[in-house]
Amino acid sequence: MEMPLAEVIDRFVIVRLKKERIKTEDKTDEYEHYKKVLEDYKKQGILIKQEWIDRLYDANSKIWDLESDIRKGKEGLLGLEEVGRRSIKIREINKIRISIKNQIVEETGSGFKDIKMNHASE
Repeated sequence: MEMPLAEVIDRFVIVRLKKERIKTEDKTDEYEHYKKVLEDYKKQGILIKQEWIDRLYDANSKIWDLESDIRKGKEGLLGLEEVGRRSIKIREINKIRISIKNQIVEETGSGFKDIKMNHASE
């Protein structure tokens, strides 16, 4: 089953972030896999805009930065107010991330839009 382009780009940039930021894990194979899938889309004549990759990279990078200390179990050091502030900011950035992915779907016809119903990130 072919993975929708928006998902491939999103996963590609997340693996790229892992490759750049987590030096103890070798993500080269996974990174090359998604790179090849993107190349396969290009061979099918589908235009992949660098802007999409850059914008998703930026959004995922910001989410990563905001979640980093929370993932490391440092909630006590941050305080509940800061954890709450970060959670709201993560939700706001995720809205942007979803809109970028939906733009890719609209412009390429690959996949389905992500529509949130009765959800904080809609």
